[in-house]
Amino acid sequence: MQTALASRSPKRWRAAGGCDFAARPRLTAGDQPIFWSETADTAILRLAGNLAPAREGAVTLRAFLAGEKRITPDELHLLLREIGTGLHLVADPAIRPDDPISVAIALDRDGLDRIAALDRLLRHLAGYRVPPDQRMTAQQRRRLKAMLRAVDARQHRASQREIAQVLFGVERIAKEHWQSSPLRDTVRDLIRDGTAMIAGGYLKLLRFRRRL
Repeated sequence: MQTALASRSPKRWRAAGGCDFAARPRLTAGDQPIFWSETADTAILRLAGNLAPAREGAVTLRAFLAGEKRITPDELHLLLREIGTGLHLVADPAIRPDDPISVAIALDRDGLDRIAALDRLLRHLAGYRVPPDQRMTAQQRRRLKAMLRAVDARQHRASQREIAQVLFGVERIAKEHWQSSPLRDTVRDLIRDGTAMIAGGYLKLLRFRRRL
């Protein structure tokens, strides 16, 4: 089965950063499993064979095979949807289901991102509460939602004032002088940033924002 699946899988990543797997026509866009490349998504974990002697209770590849799977000629991709929004694992197809495994993390600038993802995976395996993905704060999520709503309304030819009325309330906009209102600048910024996000800026959401 692995060979048959691999023969139908593309050998290259998409330029946008995602793995080029076919979408499932019966699933909505929100339900489609998304497999990003390791370059784009710094929370992807690469599984490796366990170099140390296996100990009692060691995790094997079989523990993850019930999730979403995609196979390329060179890699096995696993998406664990039960961990938050999903945790993406990549393994060598040569690893057998009952082989004990470890996680390989390179010593590079993305290492801290992957350690955070590993912490969430280990907590899940141990039965602990898994903290939410910290790449986006609650405030950032709220602003992202407002950005997309603003862009969608603008594409449907809504005016900036109409957008402000939907986002902030008709009464609040009515009480302010629109031409000098700070909410006018806020709506303009939401449209600008939302447009940039749709044009490819969304890839920044797959990385932690750390100061250099």
